[in-house]
Amino acid sequence: MQKLTETTRHWSIVLALTLAAVISWNYWLPIAEDFYNLVTPADENRQYALRNVDFFAYYNAGVRYENGSNPYFYNDSGLKNFSDYIYPPTLLPLYGLLSKLEYDQARLLWLGLYFTAYALCFTILLIAVRKDNRPILFTCGVVLTAASFPLLMHIHNGQSDVLVISLVLIGYAAYIKGFKTSSAFLFALAALTKVSPVLFLIYFVIFLKDYRFLLTFCLWATGMVLVSLLSVPFSLYTDYLFQVLPEIGKGTTNWLNQSIVKFVPVSQAGLARVISVVGFVMFGLFAWWLSKHLPSSMRTTGKILGENHFVSESVFILNILIILVFSGKAWSMVYVWMIFPAALLTTHLIKSRPKTWYLLLNCVAVFLLASKVYGYPILDSLNLWGNLILSMLLVINLMKVEWAFNEIHYDPLPLTPE
Repeated sequence: MQKLTETTRHWSIVLALTLAAVISWNYWLPIAEDFYNLVTPADENRQYALRNVDFFAYYNAGVRYENGSNPYFYNDSGLKNFSDYIYPPTLLPLYGLLSKLEYDQARLLWLGLYFTAYALCFTILLIAVRKDNRPILFTCGVVLTAASFPLLMHIHNGQSDVLVISLVLIGYAAYIKGFKTSSAFLFALAALTKVSPVLFLIYFVIFLKDYRFLLTFCLWATGMVLVSLLSVPFSLYTDYLFQVLPEIGKGTTNWLNQSIVKFVPVSQAGLARVISVVGFVMFGLFAWWLSKHLPSSMRTTGKILGENHFVSESVFILNILIILVFSGKAWSMVYVWMIFPAALLTTHLIKSRPKTWYLLLNCVAVFLLASKVYGYPILDSLNLWGNLILSMLLVINLMKVEWAFNEIHYDPLPLTPE
């Protein structure tokens, strides 16, 4: 009977894979190709009308860097007229190499690079998770990948977010497997690609109290910056720190922004920065509070994803959500960050069988995280609402765990309502 059940399960997986392959080939890939080559009216109104306009910011920065111009400003005064390149100067030599190709060749290479990283990340997560959870995680990951509108928008714009979250999640998998030096390198590289991953230090340093990781992270980041200074002028770092970063931090009210500061008027840039800082500090205090009230045995990452260590994994996923919700600018496409974490969370919920209301709220949150946003009230913040709902559920669960441990003294795992 057990052998029959195992055979049925294997055939179910084969049929599911076949169905996924057919749907992806006949429907998702043509849609993704259209997004990849689409030039929208909004793009046509820019000073350049090109496919993958965000990738063009990297490409153009590479061109300007190779020409000896400042990639952050369209004039060399460094006062106004910011360019679309708003990232650290560390990787400019790599973007310079990309800019030596024809634009269509460069954007195709970029597409191949971040989807290779995405596939590698998914494979590593499948290896890192419990063996009996792999079919569920694989199914959830494929479905959420195919269903994610932020991913299609990412393909359309050619952003770096898939590459960044792949570095982050591979780094997290490396950390739980004990490769902490390699993990620190990947997180440092992610931070020097798009700054915001530096906020994962809240999880590693404040929650896990891994001060060696902080030291290793700083050494890797410093080393990469020093190596870049062999070809990158130091003045670009000062331009970035003192002019570009403050400009990013003031936020934007554009409806595509899925950060909480989108509701702050542009004229109150200082308030937007304060909200962001307060949000990150509050999460840091919450992580510190948990670290004081939970034993190290409950905060450890373990060696296998989803195996009696979901307190730690929940804080890590919450860290991702907090970065998105309190960033100055979190365009809808950056919610590709939540595809695999949502798949991991859904896998855990399926295995732990929580109360119906809890499962439904999680499903609503995941649906909103993967949804297309529209330029109408309420509908222009769907990803943000999904973020807030899921963040609330994770916070409630973590507080329940703390209360259960300190008041009732029973093992609360799995981390879901019974």
